[in-house]
Amino acid sequence: MAEWLHFGESTVSRYLTGEYLPGMGTVETLHEHAGGPEKTGITTAELKELHSAASAERCSSCGKWRAEAEALRLQARETGAHIDAITAERDAAREEVAGLRKAVTAWRRRAHALENREARAVPAERAARATDQAGRQVRPNAQPIAALLPVPPRRGDRQQSDSDRRAALNIADQAKTLQRGGRQDGVLTLLRHSAEVLTPAETAALLHILREHQLDELAETLIYIYGRDKPDFDVMQTADQLHRRGVPQDAAGLLHAALSKRRGSS
Repeated sequence: MAEWLHFGESTVSRYLTGEYLPGMGTVETLHEHAGGPEKTGITTAELKELHSAASAERCSSCGKWRAEAEALRLQARETGAHIDAITAERDAAREEVAGLRKAVTAWRRRAHALENREARAVPAERAARATDQAGRQVRPNAQPIAALLPVPPRRGDRQQSDSDRRAALNIADQAKTLQRGGRQDGVLTLLRHSAEVLTPAETAALLHILREHQLDELAETLIYIYGRDKPDFDVMQTADQLHRRGVPQDAAGLLHAALSKRRGSS
């Protein structure tokens, strides 16, 4: 029998002496080999009941432990599913942060480029002012020059204005998407980085667009952050740009935010 069942003789001996209880699969195999219900007079269902009774007799607490083991297996599966969901949320948050960091890096590079361009333009502007002042000193009695007709903005100025608006639209769209997704922390992070890297003209364009899209809460938050964190010169330049865009109330709000910060720190 041992060879036929592919068991060791010691194992079969323990089965026969009642020291070990064979598994249900082994019992069913022996039952079929003995001729099944027709020859033994015992159905498979009765055989399972007898096996369960023998198992309970040998170990009164085995059923309890099996139930607890099954409950623990179910809990482990549920915990694994919960961990998978948390991991997916974490990965999505990391991708979002990586995207924001890339955007901030791009804006910083743009800001540095604009600062360098402005730094190169300052000597030329000073030279032009000196030349103009020298000309006035040479002609002290000259008649005032007649008022000139308005000159259309230079092509470079129009291109810069379009670039400012495109940059502002991009940030406004990102802020709107984050707000709709309930990512208020992401919105706040985006506005803080925008206040840090945008030029005064770009900041004014962004505030104007936020007002146009009726994102008033985001506009007020940006005004507060910009007035609180930026130097006075940047605040004044941005306020001037807001006046030029026809939003004096935001210019006043920006100056008030900066003034409130200075009063609080003095």
